[in-house]
This record gives sequence, C-alpha cells and structure tokens, in this order.
Amino acid sequence: MTRAFALAYAGLTLHGASIASADDSANAPLRLVLARTGTSALVLWNASPLVAEIVAKRVPEREANDRLERGALRAAAQDLPLLPTAKSITVRVLYNKTGDVSPVYGGPTFAGVERYALLRLDAARARRDEGRWKELDSRHPVPAWIAFHVIGSLPPR
Repeated sequence: MTRAFALAYAGLTLHGASIASADDSANAPLRLVLARTGTSALVLWNASPLVAEIVAKRVPEREANDRLERGALRAAAQDLPLLPTAKSITVRVLYNKTGDVSPVYGGPTFAGVERYALLRLDAARARRDEGRWKELDSRHPVPAWIAFHVIGSLPPR
C-alpha cells in the first residue's frame, strides 16, 4: 500500500464516522489503517467515536487521556499480528473535527482531522506481552516502556 493511498484511505475512513453510536463499546472492532509496515510501523486509529463520547459526557482531561491511551493500546494489539518485521510500532490517534451546522444537511460539517496523540512501543516487548499490556484495565498502570505523547487537543467540553 503506498503512503498516498493509505493517507487518502484514512481521510475517507475518518470522514465517515464522527459520531459515536449507542452500541459502541470497549470491545468493538477499531477502525484502523495500517499506513506503514516494515521496521517502523505506523497505525492510524480513528478515535472519533470515543472522542465524541468523551465530549458528550464531559469526561475530565486526565480520564479522557487514559481512555484514549488504552484505545491506542487496543489498536496496537489488534494490528501486532500484521507487523511481523516491525521493531517499533507507532499508533497515531486521530479524530474528526466538526464545524458549524450545515443549513443544507442539518448536521455539523467536517472541519478536518486532529492529530491528537502518538503511542509508541517496542515491537519485541509487545510480542512477548511484557507487563501483560494487552489485558490492562484502568486500574493498572501502563508499562513504562510504552510511551503516550499528546500532540494535539480535545474539543471543548
């Protein structure tokens, strides 16, 4: 898959899902795009449904970051089998930004994609499930060898 195709596909995928539905759950399949394979793998995760839920429920920032980090961990776990030669894996957490309500369609308009965060992990440690990172819940800390960096911002709540 070429980089241009992956990014175009990601844009279409992100554009298509900006509102969380009532049946979204922590175990629902994630919308991922494998944008780069090889030794430094890149996975794009459309976190729009989760961000919409965070905004609607006015989740405090610290809890919101924790939910997004754990979602990015799920994304890494989901795509890990597809990355046998990766030495490192980066999950880019993205979400759709919405604009004003369209008088024609009666709904919010698409205002671009926000690059919210990057989750980086060592693929060898991930394959060994070091620290049992694939099964972590919010009561257990994320292992120190996994890095989560916020590079953007969430919509106002």
